[in-house]
Amino acid sequence: MIETRAHELLQAAYDRKEVAPFDFAAERWGDDALADGKTAADLLVSLRLARYADEGRTLLAVTNAGRYWALHGGFLAFLKEEPDKAAGANGGKGRNAEVEALRASYMALRLRTFWWTFGMSVTGFVIAIISLVVSLCYGEVPHRWK
Repeated sequence: MIETRAHELLQAAYDRKEVAPFDFAAERWGDDALADGKTAADLLVSLRLARYADEGRTLLAVTNAGRYWALHGGFLAFLKEEPDKAAGANGGKGRNAEVEALRASYMALRLRTFWWTFGMSVTGFVIAIISLVVSLCYGEVPHRWK
């Protein structure tokens, strides 16, 4: 339901250059749909198809991506677009799901190894500081320091 309202809101914002989501929702869908108008506007803004044109977040203006999708079928066509063909999907690289899963497992192993090595380094540093303090307190100074 929100998707169709976002589609209508995107088309209206494209046609009028700017549209007030609350006024549009009240005119088009009735007074009960003000929350739907806000949700649809926030959805369009989060997907960067539109932006708020004022500080009060009451006017919705279409971005360049929103103009493109308004001309090529609207929000519903945007939803039907394959993720691989969407702008910036997979960082522009043609990776498949198996490679991405393998990269994620290697990253998890790297993070676990990092924390182990970090913990060992901190432990070694603490032991060295304690050893230095003990040797200085009991007067056993290495012969090189004399």
